[in-house]
Amino acid sequence: MKYVYYIIAIMIVFSGLAAYGLFNTRVEISKPFLSINDRIISEDEFEKMSHAKTSHVMSREQFIESVITKQLLIQEAIRMDINKEESFRQSVENFYEQSLIKILLDRKWDSLVVDVTNDEIAKYEALIQNRLFFTKMIYPSLKDAQKRTNETIEKLEADFIDLSDDLKFMVLNLNIGESSKLKKTNFGIFVYMLDDIQKKEDPGKKEEFDIKRVSLFIQDKKKEQLLAQWTDTIRQTAEIWRKNE
Repeated sequence: MKYVYYIIAIMIVFSGLAAYGLFNTRVEISKPFLSINDRIISEDEFEKMSHAKTSHVMSREQFIESVITKQLLIQEAIRMDINKEESFRQSVENFYEQSLIKILLDRKWDSLVVDVTNDEIAKYEALIQNRLFFTKMIYPSLKDAQKRTNETIEKLEADFIDLSDDLKFMVLNLNIGESSKLKKTNFGIFVYMLDDIQKKEDPGKKEEFDIKRVSLFIQDKKKEQLLAQWTDTIRQTAEIWRKNE
């Protein structure tokens, strides 16, 4: 009989331990902060929303009102079954894919490390006072560009400062008589040859040279170049099939 008492005593002890949570089985539940119809937002969830908000001008009370409005609109959209429509599914899918790509590219961009040399900055500063002359060769296809066939030739000239950012960066990597790499666009494939560089007859008022801005420009263009090369590598190592038309 005493064994029965031992068992009962042990059960009482273990029940007491469980009741006081000495086995660490209690779950911490955040207290409710907002209730909008059936939607309950806990204190923890609201604080996370508050930290993630994009506008820091909004007061706490204004933010609470915006959360309430947002939840009411979501509930109304669900009541109207908009969330079950195909157009909604497609928009969610598109947003998911775009967000996924953006995060990937942002992380890759941040991981890229490039150097900007003093020679590059000096060359940029010198080119500001110059006029450049180009030969632009346009090809209808990559095959034509590789074989240098069916080309359309244009002669161009412009002050360095008036060139697009892409052309400015291209010139930084060219000497007179050299040609650029193939540049693919929706309008064809271009190749530029730098024919000549001449000092402007009327350079005009010389503005203060912003080394920091120019250095950041060169750095970003180098990163764009590396990002494009990385994307090409992914494409080259992939198995891609398409129907011949």
